[in-house]
Amino acid sequence: MTRAKYLSDDDRGQPEEISSVLGSVDERVMTSVDIRHGALVDEWLDVVPDDWTLATPVGVKDGTLLVTVPDGATASLLRYQTTPLLRVIEDRYGAGVVADVRLRVTLPRQTETSRE
Repeated sequence: MTRAKYLSDDDRGQPEEISSVLGSVDERVMTSVDIRHGALVDEWLDVVPDDWTLATPVGVKDGTLLVTVPDGATASLLRYQTTPLLRVIEDRYGAGVVADVRLRVTLPRQTETSRE
């Protein structure tokens, strides 16, 4: 099997394997991704204190964990429980994974009823 070759600007006409060229391009355009964020979301129910099991993690962006909750009462309760949650996350995944928690109430979708 023949490997694809690509001529780069600095190789003075010598073919270079495309995999090495793509590797350098990939390094320049790749954003930093912390796989611990995905692990936190995937392992949520195994990690969080019992109060947080009603919440659903959405993801982490710029150090802020976005969590949805079913109602305002749950949001009010959990707002006072963010420090223990951050401590648990830091103990399990290390420092700097999550710096803040943002709660969002997501109301259940109401089915549309026909007016007769």
